[in-house]
Amino acid sequence: MFEHKLERNVVAAFLVSGMLLTACGDRSSKTYGADLIAKREGLQSVTIDSQINDKVKDFNYSDSDTVKYHYEVSMIGGLLTQKVTKEINAVLNKNTGEWEVLTEDLISCEVDAAKLPGSSWKADSLSEEQIKTLFGDEISSGETGTVYIRFLKKMGLFSFNLTNPKNTTNERFFNTIGTNVKTVFVGKSGQVESKASVTGGSVTNAGELNIDLETSAGVVTINFGKKAVQVQEQEFDQATGKEVDASKVYMDSLPVFELTTTSINKDGEWKTECGLKEGNLSPALSWKAVDGATKYAVVMIDITTTRWLYWYTVVDKTELKEGEFTDPSVYTGPYPAGTHTYEIHVIALKSEPKAGTFAVDARSGDIQSFFDYVNTASDGSVGNVIAYGTIKAPYTSPELYYGYR
Repeated sequence: MFEHKLERNVVAAFLVSGMLLTACGDRSSKTYGADLIAKREGLQSVTIDSQINDKVKDFNYSDSDTVKYHYEVSMIGGLLTQKVTKEINAVLNKNTGEWEVLTEDLISCEVDAAKLPGSSWKADSLSEEQIKTLFGDEISSGETGTVYIRFLKKMGLFSFNLTNPKNTTNERFFNTIGTNVKTVFVGKSGQVESKASVTGGSVTNAGELNIDLETSAGVVTINFGKKAVQVQEQEFDQATGKEVDASKVYMDSLPVFELTTTSINKDGEWKTECGLKEGNLSPALSWKAVDGATKYAVVMIDITTTRWLYWYTVVDKTELKEGEFTDPSVYTGPYPAGTHTYEIHVIALKSEPKAGTFAVDARSGDIQSFFDYVNTASDGSVGNVIAYGTIKAPYTSPELYYGYR
């Protein structure tokens, strides 16, 4: 028996394993390798997490393998990613020389959907029946047009049912509640607005995302990436008749620069010392200077549940040392019980933003409000935001510190 971790290209691994088997014959146990798994999943490669192989005492079989593995798949052109973990039990048929899969268990399926809330989409090839289901009798028969879809900021997508009988090797289904979208139909006779609930859907190894939108008239399943394509928020606003204010920042159209930190530990969490009662050290940050920027606004918020503000300052440099900010009106370290995710944005500005203060250690709203605020310079001109960088990680508080002041 043995355990190992490896990742192999399908073609290369297949050739290498074939050479080894030819050279060694039956002197070593054959394994149900990564190349065979990847071929079965329809992927380029998989990562083996653990593997146990052994001889079996059976007239028909000579070897068996229990393989736990995972693979990651990019969805919608890289907008979302999914990580799938499975375990397979296979046996080698000594008469045919072929591996036979006895059992396959879906251990977990995780999707990073952070970029989906607030995103905008359009679909111009939905059927008349689908449009009627989304908008009801307000759409005249024969009316054609484009359906615009906007995911609201709060959503709870991708609660996977691992035992759903509809799950296949290449497709997994999820359910959700409390997730809504805004839909707008734009046709020759005008536009109609409506809302729908996201009740479920599926993801595939091919990177496809299918989402079920439910209204009182029924359910419409839309393939995002094919039937619906992503558009920038400004296009959504303009197409649906929303006034486009020059002071509003359209984040999805801004350049993004790399933001790095040494304040995330090897487990991928903010260092314990960043917490309020564990040292209250503001995280270290660094980035390359942005052309045209003279100031940088730093914002840190809890994005798990509360949109709570923990850090706000404006600086004129591109490197911040760990623990540099000690004023509690500027930085207050995380302290809520449990594990929350804290996101830092550094916003590159042409000049000093307009005068004003933000209450640290208080409810702040989403990050959009900060971008819109600093987009107005101290001289009253708009268009102050140039680009931004962002980094996020969880923090687990050892204790609960409510009422610490």
